[in-house]
Amino acid sequence: MLLFLHGFLGQKEDWDFLRAQLPFPSCAIDLPGHGESPIAEDIALAVKGQIPSADFVIGYSAGGRVALELRERFPKDFGKLILISAHTGLKSEEERKERWKIDQQWIEMLTCAPFDSFLEKWYDQKLFQSLKNSTYFSTLLERRKQQNPTFLAQFLLQYSIAKKKPSQVYPGTIFICGEEDLKYATAYRRLNRLHTTYEIKNAGHAIHLENPKACAKVIEKEINEYYRNH
Repeated sequence: MLLFLHGFLGQKEDWDFLRAQLPFPSCAIDLPGHGESPIAEDIALAVKGQIPSADFVIGYSAGGRVALELRERFPKDFGKLILISAHTGLKSEEERKERWKIDQQWIEMLTCAPFDSFLEKWYDQKLFQSLKNSTYFSTLLERRKQQNPTFLAQFLLQYSIAKKKPSQVYPGTIFICGEEDLKYATAYRRLNRLHTTYEIKNAGHAIHLENPKACAKVIEKEINEYYRNH
């Protein structure tokens, strides 16, 4: 079974089109603090409470970091990871301090500013320019507006990359990034040969939304190859 984990601000519906391309049993859930799922003190444990085990965990961005934590904490229950535009963690204390300053501003905005203003500024980031230019974006934005900004602030407070030390990355982990997402494409090219990396054309950071067919092909290829060898 495949478990799909969306990123910050996302919802389980973000995976609908991609999952429809795959011939495997799968499920997608709302991460704590998102969609219909209440915030939790232990996000990874709350996810395990909903889905006790999965052969593959596919995580996008913050969902990829949750996937890494699931694999590290519950290695017997969660198998191979496929990480989409996911950061493996900041290595230095200085990097974490700088990132925390930025995330504190986002948290304050979620807490104090109108939610529409937060969403506008969030998606104005360079990381999401190709997503903003897609025909799908207006529908996505309307769905995002149904979220609870207080829960989202609590999620970011707990799950900011600044607050999490790098997780163990098991050999054989699959990394997927968009060709237009230069930051992640550059970072993934530096990964060691124990991991497999893919760059998807015609996609930036949110590959599963911008080019779900190509992303699904990579996922299907890797899963079929895994089952052939096991």
